[in-house]
Amino acid sequence: MPKKVAFVLGTARDGGNTRLLLDRLDPNGCAELIDLTSKDIGYYDYQHDNSQDEFLAVAESLLAFQTIVFCTPIYWYAMSAQLKTFFDRLTDLLQIRKEIGRSLAGRDTWLVATGTDDALPVGFEVPFARTSKYFDMNYRGALYIQIRDDFSIPPETMECIRNFAGQIFHTS
Repeated sequence: MPKKVAFVLGTARDGGNTRLLLDRLDPNGCAELIDLTSKDIGYYDYQHDNSQDEFLAVAESLLAFQTIVFCTPIYWYAMSAQLKTFFDRLTDLLQIRKEIGRSLAGRDTWLVATGTDDALPVGFEVPFARTSKYFDMNYRGALYIQIRDDFSIPPETMECIRNFAGQIFHTS
């Protein structure tokens, strides 16, 4: 059966807390992991000199999924540099590959974030919600998990993770 959920992971640490959370969120490997750190994606430039890197292929691969989950640790109250670069490059879908940008319409988007604070920073979800709206996608919400040094997750937090998984995988 084809996977209908894509995790778009941007992190500076392979196997870090956000990746560990994804393993708990999807223990059966139902989602496709797109690890931005392993991709050659250059910064946005107005001349599109980097249009031969892997960004367009990654963007096009998202068309195979109904649900896209953006996953990031919180660095300095913002998304990771890898995910920010990916978001900046979405501009290419408005200029040189408009058909991909238009084809994203109707997809559901979610956010998974990890950090050390008690809650998501104020305004953290804004780029995810507004970018989704701009591309006529449906931003559905976020799962934020405060991470302890030992990555221990209390039972009530595990229940939140299971509930979120049920939403993104459309299960009860």
